[in-house]
Formats: sequence, C-alpha cells, structure tokens
Amino acid sequence: MTRRTHRLLALGTAAALAVAGLAVPSSSAAPARTSVDRKTRVVVKWKGEKRKRVYQRTANVPGIGRVDLVCRPKSTMVRVRPNNRRAETQMWLAKFEQKRGRDVVAVKNARVFTYATAADDGRGGTGPRAHEGLNQRTPIEDFSSGTAYGVISQRPGRDQPGGGALTTPVTSFQLSWWWERFRYPGNQYCRMALSLRTQTDGQFGLTWHGTDEAATRRTSTTVLPGLGEAIVTCEPGSVAYDQTVAFRPIGTHPEASYLDFEYLQGEGDVGDHVERYEDLGYDPVTGLLGPVDLPRNGMMRLWVSVDGVKRGYVLSSYYVVNNDKDPRLNLCEVAAAPLP
Repeated sequence: MTRRTHRLLALGTAAALAVAGLAVPSSSAAPARTSVDRKTRVVVKWKGEKRKRVYQRTANVPGIGRVDLVCRPKSTMVRVRPNNRRAETQMWLAKFEQKRGRDVVAVKNARVFTYATAADDGRGGTGPRAHEGLNQRTPIEDFSSGTAYGVISQRPGRDQPGGGALTTPVTSFQLSWWWERFRYPGNQYCRMALSLRTQTDGQFGLTWHGTDEAATRRTSTTVLPGLGEAIVTCEPGSVAYDQTVAFRPIGTHPEASYLDFEYLQGEGDVGDHVERYEDLGYDPVTGLLGPVDLPRNGMMRLWVSVDGVKRGYVLSSYYVVNNDKDPRLNLCEVAAAPLP
C-alpha cells in the first residue's frame, strides 16, 4: 500500500521525459492495426424439460477466435477457443458472487498457449481451448447467481518477442448468470448473458518478452480519441522500478480531468481483494493523470473523466521483471479495452 500511495504522488521517469519534450528511446508507438468497432450479446436460457433445450451459445472474438457460453445441468462455464494456439491468448475475468453469505471476488486467467515461458520446448502447452467454470462445486449447486467482467487479448507466444503495443484487437466482456432448482430435473432453470465489446480505437497495452526486448519496448503510448493518450510503462530489473499506467488528457479544460480506479487481485472477500481510489486529479506540472501502479498479477478498472465525459476501461496485467538469473524469462503483458 505504501508503494502504491507513493506512486500517486510520483512521476514515472519515462512520462517525465515525455512531458519535458525529451526523447524517450525506450518508448514504442502503437503500430497500425485493423480497425474494429463491434458489440455482441449472446444469451443462454432454458427451463424445465423442453424438447430442444439450447445449452450453449457462441460468439466471435475479432482477430482471436471465439468464446462459448455454456449452461448445462452438470456444468457451467465461459470458454475461449483461439484460432492460433501458438500465440499467447488470455481471458482474464473477475467473478463476483456470494459464498456462505459473504460477497466474494475471484480473479482468474484462462490461458491458451504452446510456450509457457521462453524456456519451454513447445512440447506441452495447453489444449486448443480454456475455460473458467462458474459452478463452485461438483455435483453442481442447486442455485447460483453472479456477475463478472473481463478482457480477452492475444500477443505472440512467449518464445518470441512480444512486439510492444498490441496489434490484435482486445475484447472486453460482461457476464451474468442465474440458475435454480438444478437438483430437481424437470424444474430446472438457467439464464446466462454475455456482452462483448471490441473497439480498437479505445484499446491500449504493452507486451515484451525478455529483458533484451524490454530495452527498447518498455513504454507504449497510445492515442485515445476524445481523451488524449494512455501511457503504459513496464521497466525490467526490479519491482521498485516503474510498472505503471498514466493518461495525458486533452480537451478544453484538462485541469478539470480526474481518474478513478480500482485493483482486483486474488480470491476472497471483496473487502480484502478490491481496492478503490477516487478523484485522482490532474498534475499541472506533468500534464498527467497518474501514473498509478499496474498489478503484478491481476486486473484494474479505470474511469477517466475529461471535459465532463467519463470513459471506463478494464485492464489485465501480468509481469515478471526481476529474474536476474535468467533475464529471458522476464516479461510484461498488459491489455486494456473500453468497458462493455
């Protein structure tokens, strides 16, 4: 907590150089990418013993593959199936529900990959798809309800350079579920809804694999229309260095801009695993909102208000920056997209 609070007041080195108009050799601008702006919604709903119950719906994930929404009497899940298993595909989600009368959250990352790390020989890896289950036990509970939000992203496999700013579309999603009477065949009911959003003009992120690549790709600056710039910094060498995200707002009154954000990490009571910060103001010296720390292994939601318009984002972040014994195993994988 001390380090995070300190970062709210401190300016990342790369961001400071950029504001001062000096060259930042470690910065990489976002490469050209295919423009996508799409919203999709799928619903699985059935009741009782209908002759033709539909247990599964499928939606396209632009540039990556597909996602399946499954509600069967014995299993419930959301599942991702990328077209390319050699790439590093991640489906992060934060699930909110009740367990034994307590509000809980669980942050999960369902991965599909051939190379777990740069040291992997490629003979293992995952299967062609990965899922996150929604039922808490087997046999399935009689009743359950909850919500989740998340982000699906893809970058080159960990046996290759990460490439810096993301070029594959990033898709955010929101999920809700409700099932009941599952112990009583003929009286069962299930409804699950999944909303997906892919807006490449609003996405940002950064990927590097290995300390050598990080020497030239430790920062990514992305223009977000109507807002300004998103700056992701992920420096190798130590967790005491900058692993941050910041925004440089534009507009008529950038000084009135502010940032709300929250961290979600691990699994357990909401009060222990969700940290929320509000009204982080504009710094007139740096021209930035932030920088604020990236989670080492977790998610964020961020709301940026510029000229009275608030825009929300969901972000996933995983990094290893201090493996001095084998620096090629260091990595940083950050992806963010507009909230659905």
